[in-house]
Amino acid sequence: MPEHKKIVFRLPPGTGGYPPVEREGLWAIPLPNGSYVIDNIPFYAQGISADDEVEIDVVDGELFFKKLLKPSGNSTFRLILTEPSANGQVRAHLESLGCKSEYNGDIGLIAVEIPSATPIHRFINYLLEERANGALDFEEGTLRHEL
Repeated sequence: MPEHKKIVFRLPPGTGGYPPVEREGLWAIPLPNGSYVIDNIPFYAQGISADDEVEIDVVDGELFFKKLLKPSGNSTFRLILTEPSANGQVRAHLESLGCKSEYNGDIGLIAVEIPSATPIHRFINYLLEERANGALDFEEGTLRHEL
């Protein structure tokens, strides 16, 4: 199996200090054709999901995202919890919905991948219900599912 490489995504400055970084590194698997497949869920990069095929530029030995070649069909959302201690419970529920997730404890952010073959409606209903209850807020990173 090819060795994972880190691809750097430059992030546009946001408002209110978000995102809190200027760049995000995502793990990717090199393909024989020179492109890469993203192999983790982005916390900040917009328009990118796990399993996307991307083209890169090499600058001073670092790999930088150049463009999306083939979208995976996966959607990506980010959740910020009102009570970060609930992350285990929330992530278990997301898994029961067929979603994968990663947690950044430094900022209390859950990155969620909704695989292309997983229906998104139950996930969206969960988000809206939990936001109405004041338990979380969310942002869409990449929406590729039909609504």
